Amino acid sequence: MSFTGVVSGETAITARGPLRAAAERVLGRLWIDEVPVRLASEDPALWPSARTAGAEGRALCWPSQPGPGRAALGRAEELRGGARADGLTEVVLLGHGAPARAAELIVAAHRLAADDADGDPGLPIVPLTVLDGPEPGPLLRLADDPERLGRALIVVTGDDPASDALRQVLEGLLRDGLGLPPAEAARRFVTVAEPRAAAAKHAAEAGHPLIEAPAPTAFGALSPYALVPAALAGADVPALLDGATAVLPSLTRPENNPGLVLGAILGGAVRAGRRTAVLGGYPAALPGLARWVALLLEETAGGRLTPVVQDGGLPLRPADDLFLVTFDGRPRQDDATVTGPLAAQLVVWEYAAAVAAYLMELDPLAPRHGAAPLSLDDGAGAPLLTDGAPGRAVEAFTTVPELMAAPDLPALMGALAARIGAGEHLAIVAYLDPDEADGQGAQVRRLAALLAARSRRPVTVDWDAGHPAIWNDHRDGGVYLMVTGNVVRDVPVPGRHHRLGMLQLARALGDARDARAAGRPVVRLHLQDRRAGLARLLGSAREGD
Repeated sequence: MSFTGVVSGETAITARGPLRAAAERVLGRLWIDEVPVRLASEDPALWPSARTAGAEGRALCWPSQPGPGRAALGRAEELRGGARADGLTEVVLLGHGAPARAAELIVAAHRLAADDADGDPGLPIVPLTVLDGPEPGPLLRLADDPERLGRALIVVTGDDPASDALRQVLEGLLRDGLGLPPAEAARRFVTVAEPRAAAAKHAAEAGHPLIEAPAPTAFGALSPYALVPAALAGADVPALLDGATAVLPSLTRPENNPGLVLGAILGGAVRAGRRTAVLGGYPAALPGLARWVALLLEETAGGRLTPVVQDGGLPLRPADDLFLVTFDGRPRQDDATVTGPLAAQLVVWEYAAAVAAYLMELDPLAPRHGAAPLSLDDGAGAPLLTDGAPGRAVEAFTTVPELMAAPDLPALMGALAARIGAGEHLAIVAYLDPDEADGQGAQVRRLAALLAARSRRPVTVDWDAGHPAIWNDHRDGGVYLMVTGNVVRDVPVPGRHHRLGMLQLARALGDARDARAAGRPVVRLHLQDRRAGLARLLGSAREGD
């Protein structure tokens, strides 16, 4: 079969050149192994985690699975009506990973569609804010605006310790800051969780509405973990589910199956030695699509495939280990293109990620390792160097021999860029405030672009919640630059002996220690003053070219 182009409904997948050849080499195996039928039937024999969950009587979030999300829709719409009647016109999502970013993507896309609609735009779309780590900045902006806090409906998804800490802080703010009685404060929370999860138990004890869901995995774009907060924000989730359901029949076919072909492109590329997927050319109608796809691939590919979101002037030179995937791109020029409406993109990318994991002999349903144990020691000892005046200095920590000889910060940045070899990438993990306007998001993005230009290798950026590849069993070819920083205002966690900023730093130090233990080259830069420190990093990254 030639598949220069595969079209199913409004979905089109194309591939060209070596990427097409690599995919064609693996399609036969996928047909022989009956992967489309086995995925459609949720065959537990596909992956060890599915067999274990089946033996324990636990349901999992499978790829492209709209059933649980549709089952939760009635309760979500009921809660949305009550929230609007109570004047709650903003959704704050305490969640992490690909499902949380899918919710953000769905709401943003529906808001754009509503703004462009002629006539009745349907339900008003209210803001959705994702809080996915212990960084105090976004929470303080909410706490400093009592009117905004007073209209917030808080959705808690999953059992992440950082989400639980944020929940405790927000409960305290509603109780002590706004003076809400317990019953009224309880109506401000909605929990989405597996029935046996700790979050579900707390919801029952606190009187929070609970929507039950299968155990979370990376495949959550059509699950209650994404669709409940999106529905509460006013997105037209029934229409989204109808669009997703219309795509499903094409995923059961061995031929002309867009998800199977895209999965073969991704998995075939890795098997052919192309381990970095550059995501570019994303349509304006789907803001955040590339970011969600990148996180989905990070969480399912186990470090075998590195997705790079090409934005903000991030330069890349062609190389044999890279391939370009564009959204609504140029089929005759780009290595691969993916075209389709939002519902189709969600379905096809989740299915393709599962197919690629199968080809790489990985278990995409396996739970991610928990956060590293909290520690105030990253295993690097004293600072290698301290650059700048006290209170505004940058402290550098590393145990990489070829970097320890650097006399100053510009030399260290140059040595770091030179350390990224062929087939490797630089992974920036920033334990800072990702907001582009009020935080450090814009500065970190500029730093990534400078280091990409200097090293001529891909640079990825992750925020706070930890890089998924740190804990996997496969070397991901990553050199890690972890950036931590002091916080000016910290937030105490009620009933605990720590604050959010301390929790964030302890988690970063644990991540750095675990990455070193796994044999990954790590540099950690600690900013005594975040803004001044990042300015110094940007200047140092420009020096010594």
